[in-house]
Amino acid sequence: MRIVVSKAKAYLKVRQKAVREAMKKLNLDALLLTASADLAYLTNFTGDDSIGIITGKDFILVTDFRYTEQAQIEAGWLNVVMREGKMDVTLGDALIATKAKRVGFEANRATFGQIHALDRTIGEKVGKKAVELVPIEDVLVNIRKVKDDHEIGLIRKSAAIAEEAFTAIRDEIKVGQSENYLAGLLVFELRSRGASDSSFPVIVAAGANSSLPHYRPGEALVRKDEPLLIDWGAIFGGYCSDLTRTLLIGRVSARIKEIYKIVLEAQLAAIRFLRPGVTTQQADRVARDIIDKAGYAEQFGHGLGHGIGREIHELPTLRRTGGDEELRPGMIVTVEPGIYLPGEGGVRIEDDVLITHSGCEVLTTLDKTI
Repeated sequence: MRIVVSKAKAYLKVRQKAVREAMKKLNLDALLLTASADLAYLTNFTGDDSIGIITGKDFILVTDFRYTEQAQIEAGWLNVVMREGKMDVTLGDALIATKAKRVGFEANRATFGQIHALDRTIGEKVGKKAVELVPIEDVLVNIRKVKDDHEIGLIRKSAAIAEEAFTAIRDEIKVGQSENYLAGLLVFELRSRGASDSSFPVIVAAGANSSLPHYRPGEALVRKDEPLLIDWGAIFGGYCSDLTRTLLIGRVSARIKEIYKIVLEAQLAAIRFLRPGVTTQQADRVARDIIDKAGYAEQFGHGLGHGIGREIHELPTLRRTGGDEELRPGMIVTVEPGIYLPGEGGVRIEDDVLITHSGCEVLTTLDKTI
């Protein structure tokens, strides 16, 4: 028999309080939650095609028949409104019923079509001046970037599953196996250990394909005396991990060995540097300086890392350009420098790192020696 969750967990109430405080500062009566990750963060409800409405006192879920039982199981305390017909009509009725005047929506998480249809529906029912739809930016993602103890525990478990799965396949890797075969095998091992899925499409890049940072595996074969780059992660309890290891199959070229040592040096230096107060650009610079001085500045074109959580790419972002902010305890970031040589191969090494009050803790522990 399934257990219905009739009360919001204490950690959910803390998160909801933070959102309501942000709403007060923005003078909002309600906030639309159109991104599934934001909705899950505040409710533990994980269904698709649903929208949340949070007000000063209430929390409403607008969903359909497919998810009504799931909503009861995961978040039975929610006020569930069943969608019949178009989402904008049901959502408009629900918003009007709250008597909210200023309703915020995350401009870079909602679609133009969603908001346009909702605005039109409200206008037809009560007049456009009755409800103002207010675009806001990054309120939820900024709240989500500092993880609470519950989230940290889930990410630890996610990382442990990812490591166990990789260890299970590492000794089974053989020359002649295809990238697709190894990617599928790794996903199987993740799921057999309790992961709901991989946290993104697994990257297995053999030989020269490893020079493509976001390569998608195909029918290329593992070959002797070439690098093999594997980038993967697990989803456990809705939370992601993200790791990369580059294996050197047989006797690879001296140049591949050289860049492996440089990347590892850069990664270890950056990890040692991470602590509260360090900025995202400073962290990136520590690794980039080592790679630049070795003569590979042009071959490290992406940022040092990114936050992880309910989504595989979250704030903060460790990079040399764009916003710069200080790291804080509770943030979990990837540290993943790389060097990529077109037509020859590439090396990336990636771990997940928790910022603590006194420094940092590396949550992933797989061997990185050459």
